[in-house]
Amino acid sequence: MTITRMREIEVDIAIIGAGFGGSLAALLANRIGRSVVLLDRGKHPRFAIGESSTPLANLVLEELSQQYDLPWLKPFANYASWKATYPDIPTGLKRGFSYVHHRRGEHFRPDRDHHGELLVAASYGPDDADTQWLRADFDAFLAQRVERAGIPFWERTEIDEFHDFGTVWRLKGQVENEPVDIRASFVVDASGGASPFARQAGLPDRTHTLKTHSRTVFAHFRGVKPWDDLYRVAGGVGDDHPFRCHDSTLHHVFDGGWMWVIPFDNGVTSAGWCLDPRRHPLDESITPEAEWAYWMHQFPSVAEQFAEAVPVSDGGKLRRTGRMQRRLGQAAGPNWALLPTAAGFIDPLHSSGNAHTLLGLERLVRAWEEDWDTPRLPVRLQEYDRLLQREIEFIDGIVAASYAGFADFDRMVAVTMFYFATAVWSEHERRAGRPPNAFLCADDERFHTALEQAYRAVNDPAVSTPELEALVNRTFADINLAGLGDPSRKRMYPYPKPQ
Repeated sequence: MTITRMREIEVDIAIIGAGFGGSLAALLANRIGRSVVLLDRGKHPRFAIGESSTPLANLVLEELSQQYDLPWLKPFANYASWKATYPDIPTGLKRGFSYVHHRRGEHFRPDRDHHGELLVAASYGPDDADTQWLRADFDAFLAQRVERAGIPFWERTEIDEFHDFGTVWRLKGQVENEPVDIRASFVVDASGGASPFARQAGLPDRTHTLKTHSRTVFAHFRGVKPWDDLYRVAGGVGDDHPFRCHDSTLHHVFDGGWMWVIPFDNGVTSAGWCLDPRRHPLDESITPEAEWAYWMHQFPSVAEQFAEAVPVSDGGKLRRTGRMQRRLGQAAGPNWALLPTAAGFIDPLHSSGNAHTLLGLERLVRAWEEDWDTPRLPVRLQEYDRLLQREIEFIDGIVAASYAGFADFDRMVAVTMFYFATAVWSEHERRAGRPPNAFLCADDERFHTALEQAYRAVNDPAVSTPELEALVNRTFADINLAGLGDPSRKRMYPYPKPQ
């Protein structure tokens, strides 16, 4: 005779997905007195990407640690403090963003005026630098903190039924062979798009509204050479670089795509090709490894960087996706919410994902803290949804315009200022105690209008590059703290000092 046990629980909040966003949501909800269960279909540690932090992400992480009395979290907001406090959790030094332009079949040739380069610093030096998150280890650490806080955390749990009874949700599924029955007042989807919640809730798919089209082939490697070494061999001097390219998120860009290179201190490097499938369709008849080799053959300088590289994730296998973009038409309701990466995903370009997740989480937890049992909570959630949708649209516009400019590096550099100008200004405003309402100032209609104009311009050969640059410079004249677009800087931008 088989006896089937039932795992049951009644909580305020059920959170689906134990990546860093879901685990932090559980910890913060617990700190404000809400009962929580955290659910995940997988098991830690597990391979994940989305590894590059930014100053804005670090600022939010630090503020969350202080506001909700999580002192152990604060060291992760800075490279130096992370290394000193958690030396066993791998990280990487991120001083900024590096972009290098390549042409098929040609070696990269540096010149004194940096015509094929863009470096934008995100810190003054290693002591205040950003971090690269080796997500398997970082996410696993946060999940352990959830358990240490006494929060129920069920791994290998599949939830396949969501029933909304107005004042309570009923979630049903199983953990391994054990049935699960959860009653919760509120549901958070922190799954990054892997949860059946959106389908069961009937949320509309609005992926067709996105301009960006990209797919990826990626893995973790050992043996990747620092780009700075190859740069010097090719004749580059780099004396006026604001930081070493190896101490950053490196972007190799080319007509129709780009490649990320993210080094960690333990010798592992995350790398992946992001390709426009309209230009470079997915051919499933060839393996990911064969496609990786094909793209290496197209760009000899990149091939030199990876000449001794060996994949080490997934048992040495490479992963490949179809189109990465997705967007849901609703991100919150009266008793549920999606974290940003569950509501939509655009592309890893410009490393916006982690900061966006943390800002969405900050907004959601504040609404719970201030209005949990009041009629204002549904109104707060409507505003959460509105801002999140505008932010997804703005990120999509920046990334799509950047892809359109990859063939002509000058045009790509111009449109990236929609990211860097708003990001740097937002960071300085938050440090001054005046955090903007939305990520990257995405609720400012001036910027949406200008971005749409820039997107059309970068795709229109009749619009000259100087005209495009003038449009961008006018748009950000009053918030351009980093001197972006100043030709005398030759696209080498140090991080601006506080004003």
